[in-house]
Amino acid sequence: MIEARGARLNVRPSEPSFRCVMPANLAAYYDAVINWKKRLAREMPLLEELARAAGSRILIPACGTGGHVEALAERGFEVLGFDADAGAVEFTQRRINSAAGAIAAARGKAGVRQLAMENAADLHAEFDVTFCLGNALPSLSAEGQLLAALRGVASVLHQGGIFLTQNLNYDLRWQQRTSQFPLLTGETPREEILLVKFADYQADHLNFHTMFLAREKPAGNWQAHARTSRQIPVFQKLLSDLATQAGLGEFSSWGDFTRSPFDPEKSHDLIFAARKL
Repeated sequence: MIEARGARLNVRPSEPSFRCVMPANLAAYYDAVINWKKRLAREMPLLEELARAAGSRILIPACGTGGHVEALAERGFEVLGFDADAGAVEFTQRRINSAAGAIAAARGKAGVRQLAMENAADLHAEFDVTFCLGNALPSLSAEGQLLAALRGVASVLHQGGIFLTQNLNYDLRWQQRTSQFPLLTGETPREEILLVKFADYQADHLNFHTMFLAREKPAGNWQAHARTSRQIPVFQKLLSDLATQAGLGEFSSWGDFTRSPFDPEKSHDLIFAARKL
């Protein structure tokens, strides 16, 4: 496995230099560094409670590699995930196919589509609850994109339906200006993976940089792939204001999935819930 020491990768001098390449499926790398067992143990009690109270049809925008789609479908819900990234959609479909037996046994359903969040109205369907997780909203940084996305998602919720999103606490992050983040490690069946993350802050946005380092087992050449995304700070007030414009109300803000009160000066996350008016 990969050894991480502080902010440095432990590479022996005899090993080849890094080479920058585009991996065939970046989604597999993202999924490899997620501890799904730990994450779902933390998140699913609240998500399942809200979903059972609201109904059986769940929409998951920006579903990423589909861990929540699978987990909720295996609990008997009818789940549709969508993502703008084709690789993520392909990975999620494979995940659904692999879990088909367990999903059917629970009488659940699962599907996935490629779709931008602001185009959610194109689904022409009605859902009981929407879960937008994994700090997805800050990446909707183009002019008017975040409001369009919230309006799109709200349009496919029935009246009284629940919208919940989990993002980092930008009220705190914008003060701290954290630029380096913990290294994450994982593996695919063929490769060892290391994810390096860092950020630089501008006047009204931040540039979030990710670099995956990967090598074939047992000791292949290290390869690197880096990408940068533009993010906007989704403060609690901004989210509340835009959600109001999108037709959502009855807001609740929590600092974690146990519903601890949100503290803009201390909470790591902002869990924001609302209802379709």
